[in-house]
Amino acid sequence: MLRKLLQTFVWILLPVITFFLGLSLRPDHNPVSETDNAKSQAQGQTSRGLVNRQSIKSKSSGDNNNSAESISSDPKLNSSALSGTKLNSTSIKRIGQSIREELNPLKRRQLFNELLQGMTLDNAREIREQIKNFDQDSSEFRDFHFVWGSMAGAEAVINGTKTSERDLHVTMTGWASTDPDQAIAWFNDLDKLDDKRLSKDHLKRSIVEGLANTDPDRAINFISTLKESGDKDAHRMIHDVARKATRSMNLEEAGAWAESLPDEGMRQSSIYSIIPRFAYSDPESASKWAASLDSDISSTAIHKVGEAWAHRDPPASAEWLSSLPESQGANTGLETALHHWAGRDPKAASEHLVSMPDSVGKDRAIRGFVSKVAHEDPQSALIWADSIQDESTRNGALINAGQTFFRRDKSAATEWLQSSGLPASVQSEIIRAR
Repeated sequence: MLRKLLQTFVWILLPVITFFLGLSLRPDHNPVSETDNAKSQAQGQTSRGLVNRQSIKSKSSGDNNNSAESISSDPKLNSSALSGTKLNSTSIKRIGQSIREELNPLKRRQLFNELLQGMTLDNAREIREQIKNFDQDSSEFRDFHFVWGSMAGAEAVINGTKTSERDLHVTMTGWASTDPDQAIAWFNDLDKLDDKRLSKDHLKRSIVEGLANTDPDRAINFISTLKESGDKDAHRMIHDVARKATRSMNLEEAGAWAESLPDEGMRQSSIYSIIPRFAYSDPESASKWAASLDSDISSTAIHKVGEAWAHRDPPASAEWLSSLPESQGANTGLETALHHWAGRDPKAASEHLVSMPDSVGKDRAIRGFVSKVAHEDPQSALIWADSIQDESTRNGALINAGQTFFRRDKSAATEWLQSSGLPASVQSEIIRAR
């Protein structure tokens, strides 16, 4: 009995002894684990730093007081500090060669990210040598120059004047996204550099795009300043700002944002950018909203809704536009709608035209119809064009249809033109462009 109890005690005690023995023999630290852990943390920091460079969050206009020098020395923008690995010339060339040889787009991007994460002010030009022959519209080419602009500022932008590639715009955009104060100050003093390759007219769009990435309100203020200085096309730069500022808004919110802009040109231009997104997905709701507006953007909104709806359902678009009070927007929309309708069902489209009362809107609708039908049946198109009441609209439609007729059947078109009785100026336009 005693022997059995002793055996039981030993079996209970054995695991405890083993545990403490193992604990006493365990090393004080694990170099491999700590190295892996440190490497993982560095990679995580690198990834976060890269995101910070490429997608910088706006704080407020009062927080944008960093200088170009502070940005250049900021570890968030100095990738060697982030990645823990400084790329030397040999590494850069090796990775560049691997990128050019890699066919898998995911692996190719992974390799490119190694270059981007190891990029510093010192090695940026070497890295550029490895990507300068990339497709200039590729994400790799654009991302490199965006990051370089955010890191180096004026140095990277000026370098763009010495290259044959299209890198100047995206480099300036990167700088304006990261340090708008310095970028705008440099832009304002650009005339002092006396460098014809640095065009304010070109770079102003880069500034707007960069500001739109982080602070749409400041982008609008910059556009307003340009307009006040006499820039007649300033309001056209609102497109990118409008898309980015309203991407998370619903239709009513986006419309209210557009109506709040400081001048009519910006309001109308913003509608051109905003409305198609809603009109394609829910044209019925968009059409009701556009028709309810009582402002200088109402006509523009009706035009853009009708145009977008015409791509999806031209008969419905034409019916809606025909039911509205006549306006420039409704007339322009009808021209687009009948063009698309004629491409799908010319018989139904022509029946709709017959049912419309004479008006400027009907003239524009016929012109849209003619512009499509002329490619398949130019003689019928010419008959329809000749029925347009407004002389200027009629002549424009006849010129377009006549030119198409000449391309299809020169002999028959010549015979028609000689007996058409059209003014000599119209005939010469048809003949000159054939």
